[in-house]
Amino acid sequence: MLLKAGRNGKTATDHRYDNGFGQQMSGTGNISFVITALLFLGIFFSPLISVSGEEFTSNFKPEVTIESTGSPITIDGELTDGAWSSATKVTGFSEFEPGDNVQPPVKTEVFITYDQTHLYLGFVAHDDPSKIRASYQDRDQAFQDDFVGVLIDTYGNASWAYEMFANPYGIQMDGRWMSSGEDMSFDLLFHTEGRITEQGYQVEFAIPFRSLRFPDNTSPSWRITFIRTHPREHRGQYSWAALDRDNPCVLCQLGYLRGMRNIQSGRNFEFLPETVVSQAGERSDMDDPVSEFQNDPVQGEVSLGIKYGITPTLTADLAFNPDYSQVEADPAQIDVNTTFALHFPERRPFFQEGSDLFDTYVNAVYTRSINDPIVAAKLTGRMQNWSLAYIGARDRQSPILVPFEEESETVGAEKSIPSVSNIFRAQRNLGNDSFLGVLLTDRRLDNGGSGSLLSADGGLRFLRNYRVEWQLLGSHTVEPSDTSLSSDFPDLRFGKEDHTAVFDGESFSGHALYAELSRDARHWDWDLNYEEYSPAFRAANGFVTKNNNREISVSTDYEFRPESNLVKNLSPMINVGREWNYQGVRKDEWIRPGFWGQFFGQTNVAGGYIISSERFEDLEFTGLRRWELNINSNFSDILKPGFYISSGETVARNEDPPISAHSVRLSIWADIKPSQRLIVHPDYDHLILKKKDGTTLNDDFIFRTRINYQLTRSLYLRVVTQYNGFDDQLEIDPLLTYRINAFSVIYLGSTHDFKEYDRPADFRQMSRQIFFKVRYLFQI
Repeated sequence: MLLKAGRNGKTATDHRYDNGFGQQMSGTGNISFVITALLFLGIFFSPLISVSGEEFTSNFKPEVTIESTGSPITIDGELTDGAWSSATKVTGFSEFEPGDNVQPPVKTEVFITYDQTHLYLGFVAHDDPSKIRASYQDRDQAFQDDFVGVLIDTYGNASWAYEMFANPYGIQMDGRWMSSGEDMSFDLLFHTEGRITEQGYQVEFAIPFRSLRFPDNTSPSWRITFIRTHPREHRGQYSWAALDRDNPCVLCQLGYLRGMRNIQSGRNFEFLPETVVSQAGERSDMDDPVSEFQNDPVQGEVSLGIKYGITPTLTADLAFNPDYSQVEADPAQIDVNTTFALHFPERRPFFQEGSDLFDTYVNAVYTRSINDPIVAAKLTGRMQNWSLAYIGARDRQSPILVPFEEESETVGAEKSIPSVSNIFRAQRNLGNDSFLGVLLTDRRLDNGGSGSLLSADGGLRFLRNYRVEWQLLGSHTVEPSDTSLSSDFPDLRFGKEDHTAVFDGESFSGHALYAELSRDARHWDWDLNYEEYSPAFRAANGFVTKNNNREISVSTDYEFRPESNLVKNLSPMINVGREWNYQGVRKDEWIRPGFWGQFFGQTNVAGGYIISSERFEDLEFTGLRRWELNINSNFSDILKPGFYISSGETVARNEDPPISAHSVRLSIWADIKPSQRLIVHPDYDHLILKKKDGTTLNDDFIFRTRINYQLTRSLYLRVVTQYNGFDDQLEIDPLLTYRINAFSVIYLGSTHDFKEYDRPADFRQMSRQIFFKVRYLFQI
């Protein structure tokens, strides 16, 4: 999202994905021949493709040596402290997007120094101040602004790195860079201030060493680069350490930071107490809009989180009665024509540190499976080339996700199913963006039933542009002996032992396999994927929604970068594949050509056409054709619009029996910024599903608007309004937030749920909740 935005941004057409109106996008033909031909072309001819472009002397793997300052620096955005005069200055940035290591159109300077407690950075970003894009927002929300920041690999082994950024007003954004992508849910404690000047803008950073994890070394050598993002006609991205577009390992190309002496990582205690006071109320009869509205008694909850740095590289966390309620509800998703469970992102702070270690190719760990714990413990460690992580939790209410061949079922969301979960991960870094890992998960339900999983995985990069990734998993499941939990399950049998779907205490074992061979280079990319999930495979602590499935696919694309102000890059691509079950029955096959491009005004366009044949509930649906188009633009600081549309034939899965139908999916969204403190984000999602004779099966929409007004840098008001036409429900959620830092925050908010009984607009409030929530971090 931040660094290789051009290549990582091709999510609209890189791979298949569910559009909400049917099975994942697909196509037909002689699949085996096409896969073989594409793979042959990729392997044997891609190394022959020449690379051209304007040469520019750039800083490849540069070094900077710094000296300690005699006194702490006041972080006020001014850069007037005397210590800055003796700080080391670095320049010589290179533009790596959209240019290929060319000279940027603006100058950037970074001043760097340290004392025994902090690393200090001072950025001076030269520019026309009237063109700078800057806004007052909550942290992690200003990525469309101008911003500067740093990537730091404190272990120097290119396995992961901290990301810390700030916009011209000092609004913070942070995350973690990994070979698998960027984790922007990760939060750090650091200090920033910024201001716009007559010469551009400047930002000061103070990064506490106690916030970082690094080996205990009297003279550490870190890998580092400084980043500037410059959104204008194009989204320019500049780096102090030159980044070769032909080298997919970004962290292997960072520069070196030397000179620091006798600094220490955090070995401190951190206490994070939290208090929630709330009151809820609802109608006595949710189907009767004039029934009595009953308010529950006021309730209070207290929780405590403790963190202790056992060593500079090993950290323990313990949470008692943690409050994992969210102050903002998950956005509604359209599930009208899908038979599989929907995935929602993890936002809870407790699971952030070490979350990258649990992110494997098969989603074997989904921490939202630990729903409402009484107590939870976590251990994370990074020692030289080894990384370790452990999560244990006693959960009050544990959802159970059960996958089948054509659907998945979830139970436990409304019932009390206590459990104990233990998750362990170890990973060995092999250098050069390569690793080996092992994962063990185990969940035991109080009322009987368990799920255990053992996994080994790895990634190996070779010849710089080629990579092999794999994961082998085995699972053992013991069902609960409670058929009432599975009363809504389909009447089916699975596995060699002919097991039933109902929870009748059966035990069984299964396996899963993922393998990928890929090439990632300046122009020509391809990847060959294979996955299989046996009929009895389940991931009790994960998110696997389908089994009894085998799939093979191959994708390839070629990226053109013309010397043009209108078109910055253009990538035609194609994806083909086939899916079948363990009985050898073909379930799906597809051919999917498409394209992706970046154009003037930070406008991204992606499109594709899908031809598929699919088998669902023993019915054959051939010649399905659909097209899609996705356009989004950041041409203006005031308006950033986008839309997605797809149209064509799909399978209406919820009909009995399923039929071929015509679907149209339309999504429209925008960021509207009337002022630097006010941002309005409307989002409209519409699904139309019709029979071939024109009879409408579904025609409804979800409209969600998020309005943010930033009163000060720390205090903001947010109002979310969401209308769900599929359920005729309206939700209004105001929230006032005072954020001291990433972990210390005060919330005052409420949620109001209305139901539309008679259209148009006859809304009656059915429930509400008011809450006051305080969380404060103490460091000792």
